[in-house]
Amino acid sequence: MTYNKADLILYNAQIFTLDEKNMQAELVAVKDGKILAVSNKSDLDLLTGPNTKLIDCQGMTVIPGFNDAHCHPIGQAITLLHIDCSPFNVKSIIDIKKEIRKQAQVTPPDKWLRAAQYNEMSLTEKRHPTRWDLDEAAPDHPVILVHYSAGTCILNSRALQHVGIRDTNDGIIFGMNAQVQKGIPPVDVAELEKGMRLASQKYLSYGITSLQDTGWNNSLNHWHTYKRYKSKDGLLPNRISMLIGSAGLEEITNNCLSMGCGDNQLRIGGVKIALDESTGRHHPPQEEINLHALKAHLAGFQLAFHVHDQYNLRASLGALSLVLRESPRPFHRHRLEHCMVCTPDLLVSMAKLRPMVVTQPSFLHYGGEDFMKTVPHDKFHCLFPINSYNRAGLQVALSSDSPMMPSNPLVGIYTAVTRKEVHGQELALEEGISSMDALRMYTLGGAYASFEEGIKGSITPGKLADLVILSTNPNKVEWEELKDIKVMMTIINGKVVWER
Repeated sequence: MTYNKADLILYNAQIFTLDEKNMQAELVAVKDGKILAVSNKSDLDLLTGPNTKLIDCQGMTVIPGFNDAHCHPIGQAITLLHIDCSPFNVKSIIDIKKEIRKQAQVTPPDKWLRAAQYNEMSLTEKRHPTRWDLDEAAPDHPVILVHYSAGTCILNSRALQHVGIRDTNDGIIFGMNAQVQKGIPPVDVAELEKGMRLASQKYLSYGITSLQDTGWNNSLNHWHTYKRYKSKDGLLPNRISMLIGSAGLEEITNNCLSMGCGDNQLRIGGVKIALDESTGRHHPPQEEINLHALKAHLAGFQLAFHVHDQYNLRASLGALSLVLRESPRPFHRHRLEHCMVCTPDLLVSMAKLRPMVVTQPSFLHYGGEDFMKTVPHDKFHCLFPINSYNRAGLQVALSSDSPMMPSNPLVGIYTAVTRKEVHGQELALEEGISSMDALRMYTLGGAYASFEEGIKGSITPGKLADLVILSTNPNKVEWEELKDIKVMMTIINGKVVWER
C-alpha cells in the first residue's frame, strides 16, 4: 500500500475513531489539516517522511475532538473576568465577601466590581447574599454579583444608585431587568478579548475543539465579533457554529447571510427560539412561539427551541408540528435545547416529530441535590431521560451550557453513564447510557447537530484533524473513574493547540 507522507502521526495509541466502518486503530496520520490515514502501527514507516512530526502516545487513548453543542463562549469569557464565587471557590457568604474585599483592595474606588457563579443552595447560609453583605465587602465600589443561572443578580447600594433602582430593600433582582442591563457599563473590547483568550484555553484544556454558541441574543454584531477574534492568530482556535437569536434573524438575512454561511472555522448555525429568555416570560404564548418558529423555518434555518420545563416542551413540540405541516422538511434536525424533563406521553410526540435533543447531563450532577428536593422520587426517570431518547430513535448531542455549568465533557459523560449527583446519590440508573454512547454524543452527536458530521465528529480519512489524547481509555475504566480522566493534548487542524 502506498501512502502520502504525513505532517503529523499519532502512534502507539488506543484510537477510538467513532467511525462505524473502522472503530479502532493504533495510528492516525494527518496531512494538510485533515486525517490522511487511520491504520495499524505496521504502517508507521510508510507514512513517515523527513518532515513528519511523530507523537508517541505511550498507550494513551485518542478520540475525536469534543463538540460542545450548547454553550455560551462570550458569556464564558465575561464570567472568567468576574470574581469567582462558584461553589468550587466559595462555601459561604463570608467567603464571597472575602473574595470581593480582596478585589476591592486592588481596584480604584467607584470602579465596578463584577462577581459571578454563586449558588445559594451551595452556601452554608442557604440564602442569597444581599446588598448589605456586598456593602460590607466593598463600600466604595458599585458591585454586581450574578447567580450561576444568570437569571438573578444582587447589587450593592452604590450599584443600585448607579442604575437608578430604589424599590428593592435587599438588592436582589430576580429575572431580567432592562434597567440593570442598561445601567452597568459593558466589558470593554480589550477586557473581552482577554476573557475570550482565557475561555478558549479553558475549552481546549478539556479537549473541546468545536463550540456551538446558542445565545438567544446573538446578532450580526456577535458574528462580526467572532470574525474579529478569528482574524487574530491564536486568540480563538476552537471552531465556532453561532446560532442566531430569533430577534436577530431579519438583520442576518438582510445582510445576505444564511444558515451554513462561513467556513469550518466560523459558521452560522440555526435560530434560537427562546421567547422565555428574551422576554422574561417563563411561559410565552403558543402563538408567539409558532410565529417565530415558522418565520425561521421558512427562511431555511434549523430551529433550536429553549426547553427548560414541561410547558416549553409542549409548546415547542406544538410549534414544530405546525412548521412541518406548513412546510415539510424530512431531515430538518430541529433541536430541543436542554429538554431536562420529559414524561412518557411527550416522548411519544417527540418520537413522531423526531427533533434532536441537545442536553446537559452536568445539570443533573451539580444540581442533583436541588432536583431531589423538588422532584418526587418516582419521577426521577423523567429527568434527563437520555436512555429513553436513545431508545426512541432520537439523535442526542451532549453539551455543557457553560458558563452555567463547568465545561468538562468527561463530567458530563460520567453523569450520563452513572446518573450520579455530586454527592454520589443515584437518580434513575435505568436512564444511564454506555460510556461509548456518551462519547459518541459528545463528538459525532455534536457534529450531527450542526450538520457537520461529514467533516468532523469521527477520526475518518478526509475529515478535519481535530483530535484529543486522553490519559485513560474511557471504555476500560470503572464508572467512577470516568470523571477523573485527563485531557493530555488537544489538536485542531493537525496542530497542537494545548497540552498538559
